[in-house]
Amino acid sequence: MSVAPSWLARLRAVNWQRLNYVLIPAARSRRPTSEPFGEPASRGGRWLLRLYRAFTREGRWLFVVALVTGAFAVDVTHTQVYLLFSLLVSVILASLIVSASLRPPELSLRVHAPPRVFVGAEVSFVVECARTAPGPSTAWLRVEGPFLPYFGRWLSRPAPVVDVGFGASSSATLKARFSERGDLTLGRFRVSALVPLGIASGPPLQSAPVRLRVVPRPANVLRLGMALATRHQPGGVALASKTGESMDLRGVRPYRKGDRVRDLSARTWARTGKPAVREYQEEYFTRVGVVLDCVAPRKRSARTEEAFEAAVSLTGGVVAHLGRGDALVDLLVTGSEIHALTLGRSLGFLEQALDHLAAADQEANVDRSRLLERLAPYLARLSAVVMIVDGWDEAREAFVRGMEKSGVRVHAVAVGAPASTGAPVKVVSVASILEGKGLVL
Repeated sequence: MSVAPSWLARLRAVNWQRLNYVLIPAARSRRPTSEPFGEPASRGGRWLLRLYRAFTREGRWLFVVALVTGAFAVDVTHTQVYLLFSLLVSVILASLIVSASLRPPELSLRVHAPPRVFVGAEVSFVVECARTAPGPSTAWLRVEGPFLPYFGRWLSRPAPVVDVGFGASSSATLKARFSERGDLTLGRFRVSALVPLGIASGPPLQSAPVRLRVVPRPANVLRLGMALATRHQPGGVALASKTGESMDLRGVRPYRKGDRVRDLSARTWARTGKPAVREYQEEYFTRVGVVLDCVAPRKRSARTEEAFEAAVSLTGGVVAHLGRGDALVDLLVTGSEIHALTLGRSLGFLEQALDHLAAADQEANVDRSRLLERLAPYLARLSAVVMIVDGWDEAREAFVRGMEKSGVRVHAVAVGAPASTGAPVKVVSVASILEGKGLVL
């Protein structure tokens, strides 16, 4: 009796939608996802692909109707369905013959799209067509979007665009939605001239590939329940903006136009005969590390994947909350390797952190002891660490204790219920993160 539920649980954990696209790159891949199979190697395969692309959506439906009609048109003695079949075939063949010679006009094709979009949000692609040379006008142009990965779908199909004259432009808008994170290189948008009946279209004009990042939506973090103190940063932090705190004298340099008068060094000016200014640098900063644990659990399921996505969203929310203050933020995405990014004090922006998190993925068989050794140079300069995990177990607790031995305070936050009720960790539910509730960590 215990076997059936386990099999049902395994079936429910399978991403059946993903299995439909087993030959297409995964969400985190940067490879193009619009043409997963590429151009066929054989001449016959390329011909069939061109024939398929030559049909419009309406033309494909008409072709299917013609095939069904042809099955009933075999009996020419008792029915006259063959007349309808002949009419459909003649219209389809005539459209294909005309489309082969129907070249698009001289157009410049540009696709306008945002560089990033939140998971689940609607994104618009504006395809702009502009005539670059005078010539005969084509009545209508068809705009097609690229093939999307399994976690994306088109929400609207644009109507045919009217071909405008020389010096003018027209545009069409395609809308899509993506349900998973990823750093994507979408394929090419195509524009082709339509035959009069709209059943087929001519050879397409293609755009350049479109780059798009699907980033996590930051959780609504209201407050962090941890004290933050400054820590000495030997040599200061290059390019970090100053906040009015006490500065250490770095040295004296020649005066440049725009320098403050109060920074003039009278002694150096008197000794050298040339104006000079004192240069200061800040060496004490509040520097917080935000660590996202990307070590995969032993048993992966739909529930653990949802918890990890919530942990990624929570990481973005913590970075956004800390970025509104004066602290430096070191975003450390850990797996088999450490991917570091420093933000705050004019060194970076939240968008860069979200781009960083868009490619975060779980990794199995990670040696945590070696990971602690690699984290040591980062921990030495941090005032505190916020560690975000998608669960809690003895291995993660030992990992936190290992970081605390380096002298840095660790504030652990677990998404989901911990293994034990007395675990030294702040617990946040997946639902509260996904629903956008205000969080106090």
